[in-house]
Amino acid sequence: MTDNRGPKNALVVLVDDDEATRLSIGQMLRLRGYAVEMFASAAAALSSRSLPTAGCVVTDIKMPGMDGEGLLAEIVKKGLSVPVIMITGHGDIGMAVRCLKSGAYDFQEKPFDDDLLIASVSRALEISRLRSESEAMRRRLELLEPSEDGRFGLIGRSRSMQDLHEQIAVCAGADAPVLICGETGAGKELVARAIHRQSARANGPFVAVNASALPETMLESELFGHTKGAFTGAHSDRDGKFVSASGGTLLLDEIENIAMIAQVQLLRVLDDSLVQPLGSDRTRKVNVRFLATTKDDLRERVRCKLMRDDFYHRIVVLTVAVPPLRERREDIPLLLTHFLKASSANANLPVPSVPENTLAALLDYPWPGNVRELKHAVERMVITSRDGVCGPPTLGDTFGPARLLSLPATPGRLRDRLEAAEAEEIRTALLENRGVIGDTAQTLGVSRRALYERMKKYGIDKDAFRA
Repeated sequence: MTDNRGPKNALVVLVDDDEATRLSIGQMLRLRGYAVEMFASAAAALSSRSLPTAGCVVTDIKMPGMDGEGLLAEIVKKGLSVPVIMITGHGDIGMAVRCLKSGAYDFQEKPFDDDLLIASVSRALEISRLRSESEAMRRRLELLEPSEDGRFGLIGRSRSMQDLHEQIAVCAGADAPVLICGETGAGKELVARAIHRQSARANGPFVAVNASALPETMLESELFGHTKGAFTGAHSDRDGKFVSASGGTLLLDEIENIAMIAQVQLLRVLDDSLVQPLGSDRTRKVNVRFLATTKDDLRERVRCKLMRDDFYHRIVVLTVAVPPLRERREDIPLLLTHFLKASSANANLPVPSVPENTLAALLDYPWPGNVRELKHAVERMVITSRDGVCGPPTLGDTFGPARLLSLPATPGRLRDRLEAAEAEEIRTALLENRGVIGDTAQTLGVSRRALYERMKKYGIDKDAFRA
């Protein structure tokens, strides 16, 4: 039987007893490039050979005979992993919650916006594709050795991870400074360690320093060392991290936080490999490979006079871009399996199974905290597992069904309730981030453009949240 999933040949099964509505939605989907099979009843859809291979199902709820909820129940009962989008002209929050709890992927209320339905179908088809790939990946995982999870110890086989592997290989073969860019939790330090392990300095030390974790007055001493009496509390001479890392690699994490005076001294080390401890007139020669990480746009910091131009150009000899997890969703099953094994071993528990709806939620979630957030979510799932089955994922989902499930079942149109909840989430995030758009967008897991559009829609002014 042919699998119709995929962007070029995605099959949508449409079920609606109203012929005019069925033809209208079917035509709209076909114009967007989707293959569509239409049925006038739930019974006809269930008996079709197309249903098991469909990318998603779009069904009305109010139908004679078996209704949409009954169709959903049968799909779940048969163990079909196809996402189901429910449509009704009589929706309310209670019905939405009931359908979503029963396994529905999404809920659209008539009269619905065409673009919203198309967006929901597109996401559902992507989830369906990823589910299919994850099953094949799960079968392969049973035959894999732990060392085969990923090249350089980095788990993932997506195209973006393959590009990252190539960047690491290039950087490992050189000895120039490397700037590793990426969002919080994406794995920048793991990339730095991979570069070190693959380099000619692999037998030397790897020393990591977090610039944001040290006050400005301590950073110089930490990096360059100090002599006895150099400052209050300096009771003896102390080597800095550059001396400790000599012969190996030094990683300066979150370099965007480094003070101007430390930038000047770092320039000297990078240019002539000479370190001058605080309180000393003498310099020491060091032999260190310098790596740095950042989550910010350092060019913007240069424009704002927060970073020296000469320092910036000195540390960007080579650059590595670490992709966010939302751009490599096909790696989630691999990461999930790895973290399930590790967390189960740490908790001295058997590895639990993952329900299909839980996997779908993990694949659909935008992961603003990236791999680190996934790791912590899996840890919670393992700890809360019962009878060999993972506990529910606790996700900070801002705009998806997980947030909808927490809304009170009060009267009012479904779309109005969803939009009110969305607006409130945006206001809360703006307040937490003091009106900074970039930070707020990252917190919510959306693009800056999408955030601006939502703020405009709800009449939200960022200036009202500035400290």
